[in-house]
Formats: sequence, C-alpha cells, structure tokens
Amino acid sequence: MKFGSLLLAGAVLISGCSSSQVEETTKSADAVLGDAAIVAQITTRLIAIDGDSALHVAVGSHDGAVTLSGRAKSAAVAQRFLAAAKDVSGVKSVASRVVVDSRLAPVTEQVKDAALATGVTGALIGQAGVNALGVKVHARGGAVTLDGTVKTEALKSTISDAAKHAPGVKSVVDNLTIKS
Repeated sequence: MKFGSLLLAGAVLISGCSSSQVEETTKSADAVLGDAAIVAQITTRLIAIDGDSALHVAVGSHDGAVTLSGRAKSAAVAQRFLAAAKDVSGVKSVASRVVVDSRLAPVTEQVKDAALATGVTGALIGQAGVNALGVKVHARGGAVTLDGTVKTEALKSTISDAAKHAPGVKSVVDNLTIKS
C-alpha cells in the first residue's frame, strides 16, 4: 500500500467506515495516484523528445488507459510521443489524437507572442479603459489580430490605433465588430 493510500485508509477508518469501504477507497486512491504518476512520467518524456510540441499535447490517464491529444510539429515526433507513452510502467493502452502541425512555433516564439499580446492588451486598456475588455488580442511574429466587439466606431478606431502603436507590433488585423 502506498503512503498516500495508507493515510487515506486511516482517515476513512477514523470516520467510522467498514473495512470493505476502506479497501474500496484505498483502491480508488491508488488508481488516482497511479494515473497521476503515469501522466507525470509521460509528460516528462514528451518534453525530452520535443519541448515545443509537448506544450501542445494534453496527456490523460484513467486506470492506465492513456489518451494523447493535441498537435506535434511532425509525424515522426507524434510517433515518438506514442512510443514513449506506451513504454511507461502501468500504461495499459494508448489512444493518440495528436495531429501534425508543421507550423507549430518554437517555445521562444510562443513566449514572445504571449508577451506581445499582453503588452498590446495593456496598451488597449490604457487607451480605452474597460471598453477594451471585450477585445481578444492574438499575436504571432509581430502580427496582431484583434477580435471581439466594441460599442462605437470611434472606440474601434481608438483601439486599432493603440494596437498599431504598441511596441513590437509590425501589423494589425482588425476583426472588431460594432455592437451597441
């Protein structure tokens, strides 16, 4: 019995449960702890294979049945992810829903894009206040896309101009709609 399960069993006994209830609770806790360990081990292996793609792959496990879903930058990486998941102790089966996305950005670019989107959002709030909260900012390689709704054409213009003048912005695609 694992230490965490032992503690849980003790707590259940103290609460007045029967020994069969304790055994059932312990098995359930072992399964949850086992699945968490499986997910952690697989995630670690995916990062070692390709950190850029690993950020885009979700790992789930239930009673040793593992599911991988998300995007990888190549079919070879997706296959290596599948093989790595199958090789983890306690894994009974692996279903892979990983698709290939050759345009997947490296981690450093993703961080730069997130920082740019955050900076632009700050600039929009600085210019338009709470009126900018309905605007979603996406950034990729200096190109910024604005999505959402605003109340007036003047507000749309203010927000678009603020985005264009934010540091690091190379271009702006304004998909804002006016909704009063």
